[in-house]
Amino acid sequence: MHSNSTQSLFATEAHNPAFFAVRKAMPTKQDPIDFCVPVNRHFPPASLLEDIREALPDIVKYYPDYAEVHQQALSILTRIPASQIIVANGSTELITLICQRAEGPMATCTPTFGQWTDLPQMQGVPIHFIQRQAGNDHVLSVADIVAFVRKYHIRTLVLSNPNNPTGAVMASQHVQQLLEQLADLSAIILDESFIDYSDVVSAANLVEVARNLIVVKSLGKSLGWHGLRLGYAVTHEQRAIELRKQLPCWNINGLAAFVLQRVADMRSELNASFEKTRRDRQAFVESLATIDRLRVFPSQTNFVFAELDPGVSGRALRDALLEQHGCFIRECSNKRGSSQRYLRLAVNLPAENEILVNALQMLLAKWPT
Repeated sequence: MHSNSTQSLFATEAHNPAFFAVRKAMPTKQDPIDFCVPVNRHFPPASLLEDIREALPDIVKYYPDYAEVHQQALSILTRIPASQIIVANGSTELITLICQRAEGPMATCTPTFGQWTDLPQMQGVPIHFIQRQAGNDHVLSVADIVAFVRKYHIRTLVLSNPNNPTGAVMASQHVQQLLEQLADLSAIILDESFIDYSDVVSAANLVEVARNLIVVKSLGKSLGWHGLRLGYAVTHEQRAIELRKQLPCWNINGLAAFVLQRVADMRSELNASFEKTRRDRQAFVESLATIDRLRVFPSQTNFVFAELDPGVSGRALRDALLEQHGCFIRECSNKRGSSQRYLRLAVNLPAENEILVNALQMLLAKWPT
């Protein structure tokens, strides 16, 4: 069931291959349908792409603006004071900076975004892991988190809300309770990279009250343009000043800076795209739930987390979907706290989602028991 090209593509355990590598390895010239990388299929408008084409000679010729200009653009888009914003070259730059400065021990909840589990260890920061459980749809209670923090004397807590890859959320009132009960920690980091696709209210408006709070966001994930490398953090004004000092000048490239200036005034278009994605997700979840040998978890993101029956190999299923049906999915064996029985399926347009649902039904129906 495995071709040589597929084996070489997935030879590394560090991360799934980039879409460009998958495209290059495909036996046909037709692009695979990407269910691996979560994108926003309802953004950008064609006019923004045309603006980029026209401005490209100047974008690559001149230096981008300084950070203050980017902070102001994000302030217009998010209605967050510019003084509380730190703009970065993707959320990973922020995660690296936070981990370099973190007071240990740290804790995060697994499975989650790999940078939160791997970077602290690379920086020599002790870290503990709170395991999410499938039995309660990977949702963690405030009481469980607080008890864990106290037991292991945690000083820095990281919580992704909504969580990647499980799609689970902590309700806004529970986030506030957590902040109140852990006000003595050195830092609480909330990674809200996928919050725009949820009905959860951002905690960014709490940073002046919860002075140990850092909210990490990814505009690239909201726009569905991961290649832009455009992230930002929101925190108390004094901490924001300190973090900005650690970042280099021009850490935002010219293309990201140009797009940021354009989307600053596109709040209504962005919100409409999030609402369309939510509708697509609901229909996708309902269709996936009809497939035997596949358990689908509730999601408030632009992807869906699913669990295969014990007898089904996630890696073999991933390869079969790519080779036989041209669908590229994410199996989660390389995430701490997960295994190859778990899949993350990005929400695409309805017609594409239907192709994946039909392919899964066909393959799992004849899968050996």
